[in-house]
Amino acid sequence: MTTYSLTNFDDDIKRGKLGEDIFAQDFLQFLNINYENVTNKQGFMVIDTDFASLVGSYEIKTNYKDDKQIIIEEYTNINKAYGPISLGWFYKSKCDILVFISKETRAMILIPFTPEFKSAYEHIKENYKLNFNSVSQNRTGDHWQSAYRRIPLQAISGYFAFYQKVSNARGYQQEGDAF
Repeated sequence: MTTYSLTNFDDDIKRGKLGEDIFAQDFLQFLNINYENVTNKQGFMVIDTDFASLVGSYEIKTNYKDDKQIIIEEYTNINKAYGPISLGWFYKSKCDILVFISKETRAMILIPFTPEFKSAYEHIKENYKLNFNSVSQNRTGDHWQSAYRRIPLQAISGYFAFYQKVSNARGYQQEGDAF
């Protein structure tokens, strides 16, 4: 029998909130985009969307490590011992744009979540190992084990944009500063 370490769902939520804060500050607010944080709204939780605006909806993932790879969760639960097999956010999200954020550098990988990108992913995913996360547990004691693939940005070239708010050493853009 395999033994897995447990992760705490509340801790996972806190890590995700940091990425949401970075996205709101460095992207939405910086670009003066009116938005609504819909992370805790039931209807948006079902379709895996964190922010909604007139220019699109966004799903935020705080798992970019500045290593030119993104992590795609294919299964929320892959272990039948913890309940029915459940597909992950990649197959559930109805967002317009996926945003992978580095909490270290605040760099962002933005991917329009289009049918073309989804199809491209389906064609390349078997080239990359399916990894199993530690078992997770929520407040009520429910358990699940998610699974993901680590995808190099090179494999999805043409489907993403890199974004990072640039400031001078004092932390703000000065009048007359060149880009």
